[in-house]
Amino acid sequence: MSVRTLPLLFLNLGGEMLYILDQRLRAQNIPGDKARRVLHDIVLTMFNKSFIEELLKPQELYSKKALRTIYDRLAHASIMRLNQASMDKLYDLMTMALKYQVLLCPRPKDVLLVTYNHLDAIKGLIHDNPPLLHLVDETFRQLIEVYGCLSAGEFQLIRQTLLTFFQDLHIRYTCFWEDGQETGHHGCPGGYKRVRFHCIPFEPLNFVHMHV
Repeated sequence: MSVRTLPLLFLNLGGEMLYILDQRLRAQNIPGDKARRVLHDIVLTMFNKSFIEELLKPQELYSKKALRTIYDRLAHASIMRLNQASMDKLYDLMTMALKYQVLLCPRPKDVLLVTYNHLDAIKGLIHDNPPLLHLVDETFRQLIEVYGCLSAGEFQLIRQTLLTFFQDLHIRYTCFWEDGQETGHHGCPGGYKRVRFHCIPFEPLNFVHMHV
């Protein structure tokens, strides 16, 4: 098991979370200021400088339960509140999408390209927020520093560790992926096209009122 897998797993799943939430916010016609706040607050929490520094240290993967808890808290880092059914569906979609992307990667090192693509997509969601862009760019820099010198064998071990993590997750991705339906989100260099997630039954997003 690779001790360099956790950062890639966390960042890619987080990228999928943001992509799915962005699709849901748009589908439900959530006002732009609220949608922006939700996504930006999650990115701010996800890319906290101290957290990223700890994340990038060599370490074993978190347990599935611990990782799920992290994303439960991350999803509620802003004014958005999801009920349990919605959170379950969100996490299923996140893990299904990433598992499929890892399986599609023709070379082990492509898992790093998947991560870069997710970070690029996240930057697109926060393009008007320079402080957040700086946090993501700094994470880019650290990833290049840590992973740029790894061998093909080390990336093979990372990919195998990811697949082992996902091996008990048997979600029917055929329900969610089809050829020929483009969304503009490219998480893997495999050239697939993804259906929009708002086609999938999903509990409405609920927001709490907060004093600003």
